[in-house]
Amino acid sequence: MRRHDFEHLALIRRGLIENGFPSATADRPGLAGLFVPWSGQHLAERGGIYWVGAGTAGDYGADSDQSFEACHERAARLCDRGPHARAHTPLWMFLDALTRDLLGGPYDATRDRWGWSNLLKIGWSAGEPEAWPSELVERQQGASAAALRAEFEQLHDSLIFVGSIDDFGILGEALGGVPAWHGERDETTGIWWYREEASGNLFIHGCHPNAARRGQFSEAALERAVMLARNLLPRFE
Repeated sequence: MRRHDFEHLALIRRGLIENGFPSATADRPGLAGLFVPWSGQHLAERGGIYWVGAGTAGDYGADSDQSFEACHERAARLCDRGPHARAHTPLWMFLDALTRDLLGGPYDATRDRWGWSNLLKIGWSAGEPEAWPSELVERQQGASAAALRAEFEQLHDSLIFVGSIDDFGILGEALGGVPAWHGERDETTGIWWYREEASGNLFIHGCHPNAARRGQFSEAALERAVMLARNLLPRFE
């Protein structure tokens, strides 16, 4: 994330608090801490997997330092490490399966070639993103899209998996318009995809692994994503 994108989002978060949105605490829902994306040291150079979720979970350090450096370190602590307490959740199991199939090892052994981001950089500490306050989403749409667009511009020949059916008006803006997605959302895979010629990136837009697991098509979505990556990305052949 570029520093000026971060400063814009930090300004939006402060404005939301000034307008009556509380900062989250352990016993009160509210604004989560700012999210700064993380990526392994070889992702931009060698290509890999870039995961884009919808938003942060819980208060995400809302009561901690909200500087650029502190927020980046918070993301690094979550992503750049070995197995942890969330390792057996549907999300991390899906990501681990992708890295095993495409990068030749579990996520903790291949973290130098994968990255983590969110559509919504300012989260709410309770509920699903679809149920978050509308003003929270609307106020950050443009800034979150600009930040995401800059992230995408640094990636080449990589699998970019957007794991949220609702893109909150951010994905299309980040991509410069709605692309001609291939595929259909159906009970078999629940994903769409397209390959961007200029960057060589393969974009897959699908369900969050929790939703895919509930719909009993998580394995089909995984198999489809792996097949597309191997067929369309030379680094994964």
